[in-house]
Amino acid sequence: MNIVQVFFAILLIGPVLWGLINWNWYKGVSAPKGIVAFTSLINSAVLYALAYNLVFFLQELFLVLGKKALGLEAYLYHNNHTWEGEHPLMSLMQGSGALAIFLIGLICLIIYRFIANSPSNWKLLILWLAFHGLVQSLPQVTVAYLAPETDLGEALVGYLNLSQPLLIALAIMCILTIPMINIWFSRLLLEFASRDDDLNNPRARFKYIQFIAVGAAFLGSILVIPFRVPPISQAITPLFVFVVSIPWIWSSANVAKHIKHTPNRINEKIYWTPIVLLILLLIFFQLVLAPGVKF
Repeated sequence: MNIVQVFFAILLIGPVLWGLINWNWYKGVSAPKGIVAFTSLINSAVLYALAYNLVFFLQELFLVLGKKALGLEAYLYHNNHTWEGEHPLMSLMQGSGALAIFLIGLICLIIYRFIANSPSNWKLLILWLAFHGLVQSLPQVTVAYLAPETDLGEALVGYLNLSQPLLIALAIMCILTIPMINIWFSRLLLEFASRDDDLNNPRARFKYIQFIAVGAAFLGSILVIPFRVPPISQAITPLFVFVVSIPWIWSSANVAKHIKHTPNRINEKIYWTPIVLLILLLIFFQLVLAPGVKF
């Protein structure tokens, strides 16, 4: 096992150990009543699934546009892309998708900072878009080191020919960045809690984050699967995103000393517009993108 694999194992095991420490610290604290929020779970799950699919679509779109810019004939599918032709920069353009969604994640995060106090429920979609832009792109650097035949691997290894020490450093840096990002997102998601919830109680924080983030992301990942199959092997991708990120959001729920409530109605009722949009997006994926779109 090399050093990158060790750090990746820490990425997976870290929040589990942290969760056990939290359980030991707060086992004497009573869980408050009234924080059970299935409405926030469903609303957040639908927006999570929307954000996941939009970010993944944008990644594939920019991969195709990168090939098109080189004069190649490219085809966009619901979970992949293909192309015809050859070009010296073709391998480099294999990294255009990951770069694009990373930048989109940063842009959405900046947008969210400006709309954080808006009462609109769509700001949670912007937050999940920022999350997926970053969390779907950063692990690809580590995967590129472990599997150079992947899209980003072809760009970093096949074209740029980065040295092994530099690839290892980039892979470890991205692994370390993922927990830090998710610790920050944990605080931002807690801000959606009702003003009446006592978030000074650590058990209240963990209870709310189980609905707005953990349960919502798990349900949202299941909702994503119909967008990804066939083939069935593509179903593992949303679960991978969940495993490397959401446990850190859960285990770090009590890191922030003070949580500021932001205006929203996520916890009040189920909103049908995002559900309808998700259904329409699924129809678009399966009827338009599944056969392939030529660029």
